[in-house]
Order: sequence, then structure tokens, then C-alpha cells
Amino acid sequence: MNTKRREMAAVVAEAAPYWAGEAEVVRTYFHRPRTRTQDLFWLQAQAYKEARPFRDLPQERQEEFLHTGTVRTSLHGTDTVQKIAQETGHFRLLADLIADCFGVTVGLTDEVLLPQDRRLQELRAAFRAHGGALEQAAVAFTEGGGGAMFQVLSQIEGGELERKIAAVFTIIAQEEIPHGPMEIHALAHRANSEEDWERARLIVRVVSRQRLSMRNEMFGFPLDPARVQEIEKGHIQPWPLPIPL
Repeated sequence: MNTKRREMAAVVAEAAPYWAGEAEVVRTYFHRPRTRTQDLFWLQAQAYKEARPFRDLPQERQEEFLHTGTVRTSLHGTDTVQKIAQETGHFRLLADLIADCFGVTVGLTDEVLLPQDRRLQELRAAFRAHGGALEQAAVAFTEGGGGAMFQVLSQIEGGELERKIAAVFTIIAQEEIPHGPMEIHALAHRANSEEDWERARLIVRVVSRQRLSMRNEMFGFPLDPARVQEIEKGHIQPWPLPIPL
């Protein structure tokens, strides 16, 4: 393994225990008694997260998207336009599931922002605002948590609701999982020194830790603080990178 690949693997190693932690949050949630109110809560929270790229658009672009299904221009290029369309598609899958199973209507502009998710977005925004391409790539790498939650949800079993959740997240997982992990290659392209790699590892570690707090909150804190601390210390089987390194 050459030096660059070792550095890439070290960045992955910072995130992988936290990715596994996100998976454990979901598995623990589904292996304990839960209510329909709790299920509705996390589904609405995830729908809110999927709609974020749409909500970040200026008002006129939001209206354009709702009218045409696309956005002609974006300050961040065609990749951002494609992401908005895809994430909005994921939102609609979840909104349809919520309407079908709970009789509740969810809108693209509805707000279900939780404290730990707010903290996550503030962290990401700070790293992006006070950094450059390296910081942006490191933050992008953390998006989706290695696909751990999506993968676990696509495989859950149970009754009608569980089957419908699994079907929706099978679709979402296929599109969502590669997004963040693929950014390891962009990160490798932008890291030119040991200081750069150290900076990248720090960002990935801090953001991934906060992602775990966000997921635990979203599912009603199925992991107690002691278990979260164990995960932070690496007492968990790391989640594998879902793409070739």
C-alpha cells in the first residue's frame, strides 16, 4: 500500500467506528419495544434531512423546482442540481410512506430540526466556511455515515410497516450509499501534506462523532451515554467502506 492509500485508509478508520455506531443505533431501536409515534418521529426527521438541499435553494429556485421538477442553474453546478433532484426524490418516497402508514402529510418545507442535528449542520458549515477544498471534501466524505443506517434499514424484517420501510430504504440506499464515501478520492486529490491529512482526520472524526449523536437522538436515544463513550473509544467492529479504496 503506497503512502496516499495508507493516508486514505487512516481517514476511513476515523469514521468507521462511528458508522458502525449509527448502524447499532438503528438495530437497537428495532430490537426494543417501540410505538407508532416513535416510528413517525424518526421518519419525519429523516424526511426533513432529505429535503435540506431543496430548502437551501433561494425561494425562486424552490418555486422553479416545484413547477418543473428541476433547477436550470445552481451556484454550485450540475452536480448540485442532480443531488437536489435525487434527495427530493428520497423525500417523496418517505413522505408517501408516512402518508400511507400514518395518514400524516409531510411537506418539503416542514421543519423537524433536532438539537443534535442542528449542531451537526453548524459543525459542517463552520468547517466549510473557514476552510477550502480540503475541508469541503472532508465534510462531504462524512455525509450519509458510510451508508450504515440506510443499509440496516433496507434489511429490517417484521410486519407491514417494517417491510415498507425496508422497501423504501432499499431504493434510497442504492443511490445514497456511494455519495459520501466516494469523496475519499476527492480528499486524496486535495491533501498535499501530512498537515492536510491530519486536518482531514480531525474533521472526519469530529463530524462523525456528532453524526452518531444526531442518529441516537433521531431514534430516541436507544444507546445510553456509556455505550456511546465505548464506541468513541473504538469498542465496536468498524463499518466497512462501501466502495473500493
